[in-house]
Amino acid sequence: MSETTHTHTADVVTLWVNGRDARDGSATLTQIVDATGGHAVHIVTIDERAAECYGIRQPVSVVGGLVRIRGRWSTTAYRDRAHLLDGGGLVYFLPNAASRVRAVRALLRWWWEVTWRACEGADPRHLDPCQESPTFRRRLLA
Repeated sequence: MSETTHTHTADVVTLWVNGRDARDGSATLTQIVDATGGHAVHIVTIDERAAECYGIRQPVSVVGGLVRIRGRWSTTAYRDRAHLLDGGGLVYFLPNAASRVRAVRALLRWWWEVTWRACEGADPRHLDPCQESPTFRRRLLA
């Protein structure tokens, strides 16, 4: 799968969510160096079109972060990086993805799933992507 970008600098990459064109919106990955572990973390923000396509209520900008580990993208869904440390918000560790585009789509699909299940009465604090079926995880990473 191509990781087509329409903007690229040393620390910022903007990807089309569907990998081919801007129809489904875009995500911007801003690279920072995590002071605690020294890893390069790519904070993922989305535009209004991507939020609309994936049913994510606005205003939302941050949908998670990506870390490159052994050739794959480790994906963590959160709305605020501080939640990783203080436990004050929703944080979900998603399966690793083969590409940045797939990792971004997994974040968007997961947030759609959280919203849908919350509307159905599920408590988002108790959702765990690792407890989902293998079929669900494959669909998440498609």
